[in-house]
Amino acid sequence: MNVKRIILIGYKEFQDHLTNRRFLALLFLMLTITGVYVFKDIGSYFEGLERYSNPLGYSIFGIPKAMNIFGGIVSGIAGGSVFGSIIAIALGFDLITKERETGSIKALLSVPLYRDEVINGKALGGIIAITFAVTVVFVLTLGIMLVYSIVPGLDELGFIFVFWLVTILYLSGIFVMSVMVSSFAKTSGMSFIYSLLLFLLLTSVIYSTGNFAVDVVMGPKPSMNPDTMEVDEYYEQSSAYYQKHMELTNLVFYVSMDTNYRKVGIALTEPERYLIDQSGNQNNPECPEPKLFDLLGGLWGYILFLIAYPAVFFGIAYVRFMRMDLR
Repeated sequence: MNVKRIILIGYKEFQDHLTNRRFLALLFLMLTITGVYVFKDIGSYFEGLERYSNPLGYSIFGIPKAMNIFGGIVSGIAGGSVFGSIIAIALGFDLITKERETGSIKALLSVPLYRDEVINGKALGGIIAITFAVTVVFVLTLGIMLVYSIVPGLDELGFIFVFWLVTILYLSGIFVMSVMVSSFAKTSGMSFIYSLLLFLLLTSVIYSTGNFAVDVVMGPKPSMNPDTMEVDEYYEQSSAYYQKHMELTNLVFYVSMDTNYRKVGIALTEPERYLIDQSGNQNNPECPEPKLFDLLGGLWGYILFLIAYPAVFFGIAYVRFMRMDLR
């Protein structure tokens, strides 16, 4: 395996993506929808400032911060919009099937290239394209904020940078998933359909069925019977029930790709709200000042799954491509 050849193939794939009308159209739609959510969060930011400056106003989340506006990106990519996910699928669903259908894969492998260099280079090119798209979204968001004289502080830039990395990781996982499907599908059309179905399975289906399964496993909530149960005993049973319910629900969040990303994204863009939600004390007037590394320590499970998905998908795609019959 030659690293220079992998980089060369990756650069060529990246150029192909940038000149692809499908990629540019989806990028434009993603920018438009994300921009709508960002403008909405900017309005909420100024409303929060006005409420905070009012002597009679009060917020348990403290003064609004510039990084809260980047929460619009979470909504634009894995919330009310799916164009972020679709653009990742569009980059990979025909990465291998198109080469097989046109016969160009045989011509490509007829030159001094190894199969692992081809699959690694193509994956590298797609991830670079995703990095480019995500960077454009973040730069555009930052530019809109500067127009409104909203400047993030140095400590907030660390949260924004980690959120940028997490967004790339999430979309790269979806991209590699579609590459894996492309290595098994016979046509590009079927690869696209299978990629969408697998994406829905790993997001909406797992989330819905997982929550239902948790409710079935946990059974009914503890009820208070004053004749046979003391208040302290009821409190202990309720606490144990909700603690177990939260643990099982978090497991569902880990497995569901988009829920996983939303959890990390909200924690990085609205850390005060995340910490208060995790503590379960909504009436606590004291909002802890979040520290980036302390926050990441509580998010390691989500981040681990965000890393595991693309690693597993690429491993399967790699093995499949290496054993593929190209005749």
